Amino acid sequence: MLVGSALLVVCGTTVVAALSSAAGAAVPTSGPVPHTVFDTAWPVYHHDGFGSGFDPTSTDLSPATPAWTSATLDGDIYGEPLVQSGRVIVATENDTIYELAANTGAVLWSTHIGTAVPSGNLPCGDISPTVGITGTPVIDAARGEVFAVTDEAAGSGAQHYFIGLDLYTGAVILHQPINFSPGSDQLAELQRTGLALDDGNVVAGFGGNDGDCGNYHGWVVSVPEGGGIEQSFEVASNAGDSQGAVWMGGAAPEVDGEGNIWFTTGNSAFSSPGDAYDNSDGVIELSPSLGLVQSFAPSTWQSDNGSDLDFSTSPALVAADGLVFAAGKSHIGYLLSQSHLGGVGGQLQTVGSFCSGDVDGGTAVSGTTVYEPCQSGIAAVATSAPSNVNVLWHTNTGAGGPPVVAGGFVWTIGGTTLYGLDPTTGNMVQSFGLGSESNHFPTPSVADGLLLAPSSKQVHAFDGPAGLPPPPPAPPPRPGYWTTASDGGVFSFGGAGFAGSMGGRHLVAPVVGMAATEDGGGYWLVASDGGVFAFGDAAYFGSMGGRPLTKPMVGLAAAPDGDGYWTVASDGGVFSFGGAHYFGSMGGKRLDAPVVGMAATSDGGGYWLVASDGGVFAFGDARFQGSMGGKHLDQPMVAMAGAPGGGYWTVASDGGIFCFGGAGFFGSMGGIRLTRPVVGMTPTSAGQGYWEVASDGGIFAFGDAPFEGSEAGARLAAPMVGIAAPPLP
Repeated sequence: MLVGSALLVVCGTTVVAALSSAAGAAVPTSGPVPHTVFDTAWPVYHHDGFGSGFDPTSTDLSPATPAWTSATLDGDIYGEPLVQSGRVIVATENDTIYELAANTGAVLWSTHIGTAVPSGNLPCGDISPTVGITGTPVIDAARGEVFAVTDEAAGSGAQHYFIGLDLYTGAVILHQPINFSPGSDQLAELQRTGLALDDGNVVAGFGGNDGDCGNYHGWVVSVPEGGGIEQSFEVASNAGDSQGAVWMGGAAPEVDGEGNIWFTTGNSAFSSPGDAYDNSDGVIELSPSLGLVQSFAPSTWQSDNGSDLDFSTSPALVAADGLVFAAGKSHIGYLLSQSHLGGVGGQLQTVGSFCSGDVDGGTAVSGTTVYEPCQSGIAAVATSAPSNVNVLWHTNTGAGGPPVVAGGFVWTIGGTTLYGLDPTTGNMVQSFGLGSESNHFPTPSVADGLLLAPSSKQVHAFDGPAGLPPPPPAPPPRPGYWTTASDGGVFSFGGAGFAGSMGGRHLVAPVVGMAATEDGGGYWLVASDGGVFAFGDAAYFGSMGGRPLTKPMVGLAAAPDGDGYWTVASDGGVFSFGGAHYFGSMGGKRLDAPVVGMAATSDGGGYWLVASDGGVFAFGDARFQGSMGGKHLDQPMVAMAGAPGGGYWTVASDGGIFCFGGAGFFGSMGGIRLTRPVVGMTPTSAGQGYWEVASDGGIFAFGDAPFEGSEAGARLAAPMVGIAAPPLP
């Protein structure tokens, strides 16, 4: 699926079509909510778009007690456990994603994506024996989808992919390769950051393996959730430059309320006094389209680069006072203004040696207090506008893993132990043994009344006095669609159940269209000779198969109550079967262009036909609402669909959508380059969106029509010719 924005003039209106759904970032809050909350979520690294690491619910962990430990998974866990809808998501270095039941830890599903890269193939690094999914995935609850980045073996090399899985089944919906600049070595690029969502796009950071070997650059890459055009920002992009990793000890890029993206960068190859600043060793803000908005770097950035004293944690965005606190391997903290980072040397305040170890990983923010993952022990820092900063405490436990704040405690992992610290003093209040850790910067999460912590190959859950959450709720009903190929093969996606096909069977003539039953339990196919094939609860009411036709059949429409159907030929002849009443046709009349499709009214009292020149013909109670007949078309019309509230859409082979009457415009592929022509369309049951299908099986989704997968890139026995969608239950 290609996603972007296009300026189109359709239905007499100039529309900026945003072909993606919004995923806003929540502003972190402070203070407890005075009731127990289950069915809460932790869908992204450190809870929200700001990476606050703060649980705003009333999760009571006074005290926390062991609840369950998962089965041993098939690889090491480097990411943070995520929670959505009573389900725990965790990924492994074997390129497998697991979903666990939040109440028991039982495996609900696991999906192995591909072959992870043997660590021996890498030029350097400290992850073994394979490198697969290193960064924390991200969940889009509205789409019911989990996104991750895999590192997959490609011969002796490697290829990174953006993947999307159905949250409730684990089915692979998206598997799109990520491409860097020509000549980049994907073996030298490690996807270490957590993933983030930004207005319908998935965002990830890349850097090098441990040891800074090979030809790599720091990258931030953004791809639409449905797949499509990749955007990227390169660090250290000057001639002769390299490195500048975006890694942040596994923290995710942060997304503010305007959709801008925040992150820090590591050392580059520029380390001499005369070198021009290259966005290394810095705090960076990008626009949603990955354009540079502003940056900060210490005045010592060149020498920092030369001594490996760069930033290695996420910038702590303190929403309460508009400040940023950033730190790294120099053991120096920098207080910055969110509205004016200040460029090189533009800090508001500097806190020298505020901790005695490297600061690596994600931070936590509660109100105006920042909890920093100092490897010698968590440090608490208080900020206040306009430019004040004060170190409150260092924990005496030595635990310095990326912290989170929940249930009245600061939780951090050190060595093989999970610690609960007093947020006012840093003193240890609770602790639990976890076993071995493969991840160098492990971090816990809190949702559904559970405290979750990873060890090497297991997830450990702890509950409070309220006990375990209830079983995961049933998945919500989700839309879906079928596509059909000219050989009668049917492909089902999302909530559309497969009921059979003509694929692999002998056909007298190719299939040219399909229609679904009213309840979504079946569908009909029609061939060019008029033959009709019924599947599922779609009853067979007759056909023109074996009878002489003046012109070949080109389409099919179902009666709304499912008791019949119409077929239409290219000369506009209409044939009715079962309870589908005949209201007239263009058969025997002169046409400027052949008919290519038809659609029925929502009450079954009429139908429209559309010709390849865009002309529309209305019969029965189907009102003529306009057409493109006699107007210039870049490409011929190929299909049409009726709108639930009246009106209709027509679609051209270039994916351009034309809407009439009560049919709304939600975007199109018009003006966007297609690999293969569009051959059909179908609306959602609410009429607030639609899907287009191309002859190669590619699906393009608009409005409230979610992308549920496609056959694009697959080897098809025959080209796709049509699409249909069942109504939502």
